[in-house]
Amino acid sequence: MANRLPTPVGIIRLVRWQNMKRRFTNIDALLDQDEASPLERGTFDDALWVLLSGRITDPSQLDSYPHPVGVYLASRWLQWEVGNGGFAQAAYNIPEWFEMAAIGYAALGKPKAVALIKEALRMLSSERDILMRKGLLNHTTIREVFRHFSESDMAALDARIPDDEWEIDEERVAYVRKNRDAFRGIK
Repeated sequence: MANRLPTPVGIIRLVRWQNMKRRFTNIDALLDQDEASPLERGTFDDALWVLLSGRITDPSQLDSYPHPVGVYLASRWLQWEVGNGGFAQAAYNIPEWFEMAAIGYAALGKPKAVALIKEALRMLSSERDILMRKGLLNHTTIREVFRHFSESDMAALDARIPDDEWEIDEERVAYVRKNRDAFRGIK
């Protein structure tokens, strides 16, 4: 797994998520609360994210879970990484999630986003080779890594993110609510 870069937004979210963990101790409790009295989308999304991302850290683990779990996790992971620092940052932090993210965006009916993710997938091996060659995957400074992000060929993809298909929080949460049973019982 790649090194992960802390970001100010990530640190703020971490604090929110720590509080969320105290509120919902398991996925069934979250789903039960949401069914009884629907939670605000962001609250529900963040709580589910905290509960799942603490259990599933690599797409290879998804074989043990229903398909909707992978759709949710991978699409959120890539959306947020790209939204925070672009495709180059996502290639640095979560290269293993790109393929499942394309499947996730497809399940959510976002063909333009899928096409862009597939283009990024075709560039991913080369991007990882460059990161390795530059020594950016081990013991480097955040400044060097960020400089690379702006110079990366993958940065060109950022300008082509489809505005109408990338920010899919609402659709993703609706998908989870429609497929609640797939998430029940996850320990």
